[in-house]
Amino acid sequence: MRADAIGARTWLLAAVAGWAVLVWAFSLFGMGGRIQPLPADASMVPELPNAAPASRLAVHTLGEYGEATARPLFFSDRRPKPFSLQPGGDQAAKNDFNYVLSSVLIGPDLKMAILQPPEGGEGIRLKLGEASDKLPGWRLTEVTPRSAIVASASETRSLELRVFDGRGGQPPTALPSSQANAQPATGGTQATMPVPPPAPHPTMNPAPPPAVQSPPPAPSPPAADNSAAPSPNEAQLQAIRQRIEARRAKLRQEAQQATKPKN
Repeated sequence: MRADAIGARTWLLAAVAGWAVLVWAFSLFGMGGRIQPLPADASMVPELPNAAPASRLAVHTLGEYGEATARPLFFSDRRPKPFSLQPGGDQAAKNDFNYVLSSVLIGPDLKMAILQPPEGGEGIRLKLGEASDKLPGWRLTEVTPRSAIVASASETRSLELRVFDGRGGQPPTALPSSQANAQPATGGTQATMPVPPPAPHPTMNPAPPPAVQSPPPAPSPPAADNSAAPSPNEAQLQAIRQRIEARRAKLRQEAQQATKPKN
């Protein structure tokens, strides 16, 4: 191939390949393998600015910082908090915690405990890992279905879920006497309803049943005082019994007609 027939792209690729071969060869002989810092040169050090004279510094009195004391910078509400430098101050703060665990809420994305004073009152909601403005200094660290653990900077308390002891609360709602008597009566009526026996299936040429002499009817008891009218429940029971007796008599009559031999 002649040199004038080679394109510009081929010459460019050949130049890049040759340059890469040269760099690889120089790296084998140690090019770039040693890096040394430059010698110290005082002329390259930048000059520092001159300090301001002491006479230019403003001098303020303690009274000029009253606003910073009345509105502390490192409190979220910018209000001063009471504190005590006495040894018994921390112990008094510990005794202020007088709460019981009234409720526990455990969900997929929420774990919360509700604290309440023993004598009752507004509850304090604490989420896991957080504190409440109503109970500063105490943080909920652990929640289980029947207990919770709250901790402060110097103390940890385990609270058990409060169980109702039977005292207090509201009595159950009293039902009227008419409703209380109507419910047992209805249940008794349904329980005493007899079930009629199934009708017998007729058979082909059955033997005639033996004649049975029915005993004489028992003497009816003396009639009760007509002044005492039967109650509605007794009247319903009597009507049900009469319908059942009529149904049984009809079934017996049909069975006797079916068993008579045909001429």
